Amino acid sequence: MKNELTCDRIVSQCCLKAQAYGLVLFGRSFSHRLISFFTENSSVADYYKDNVFKTTGIVAQIETGATKNKKIKIKTSAERTQLLEYFGHSKSELVLRINRANINEDCCFAAFIRGAFIACGSVTSPDKNYHLEFVVPYLRLCNDLITVLEEMNLNPKHTQRSGYHVVYFKDSENIEDLLTNMGAPESSLKLMGIKMQKSMRNKVNRKINFELANISKTVEAAGKQVSAIEYIDKHMGLNKLSKPLYDVAVLRLENPELSLSDLGKLLNPPISRSGVNHRLDRIVRTAEEARE
Repeated sequence: MKNELTCDRIVSQCCLKAQAYGLVLFGRSFSHRLISFFTENSSVADYYKDNVFKTTGIVAQIETGATKNKKIKIKTSAERTQLLEYFGHSKSELVLRINRANINEDCCFAAFIRGAFIACGSVTSPDKNYHLEFVVPYLRLCNDLITVLEEMNLNPKHTQRSGYHVVYFKDSENIEDLLTNMGAPESSLKLMGIKMQKSMRNKVNRKINFELANISKTVEAAGKQVSAIEYIDKHMGLNKLSKPLYDVAVLRLENPELSLSDLGKLLNPPISRSGVNHRLDRIVRTAEEARE
């Protein structure tokens, strides 16, 4: 999904600035001491570097360590100060907040959120569950992000995990809307497709479970009826039953697997399912009374 978000796209200068701001603000660190970003994705690393250069003219440095992680950072103190000032921040800030001056137009909101998601977001495979999140280190910054998302008519949730603030979505419709707004329509359509498959699979499973439950009830009821008929046959004789009950009893013994409707069709004349059920209930009661 991040590969889709970082593919080449034509954006206005205001949106490019908003996107770059989301990238640097929600990276690993954003202060006069350190401005850095970590990723395993080479395309994302290049995207971060390219956005920073296009907006500020600063060349970020990409370092590759022993692990797959790539660290991108603004190397010198002068460059960090220049970048902070470009986005309206200063090195003396005590609390990190979103500077709304970098999100000038309505179109800039999606670009800003796209940058923020590339920097600190992740999404779970919809085959497992629906979950998209932004992991933010500071509470005020987290609250500002929630406000921006709410202004985009989205409904994020907030929790804490391992000292970080997590802004997340668990409902598929919000995730679909967010992906589309951020510029990942293919990922959004894929999520919709998987959701449809899961919905269809759930419907089939519910139907199967319902039918299995009905079969189980039918088998259990048939077993009880056959047991009653056999008891009457052994201790009283089936000929003691009235002809309507006798006919049903014989059919049930010969066809223990049939449903009540199918038994009713075999009688002459045929009778309804409820009629068969009523006769078999009378037979069961007769056996219970005889046992007593």
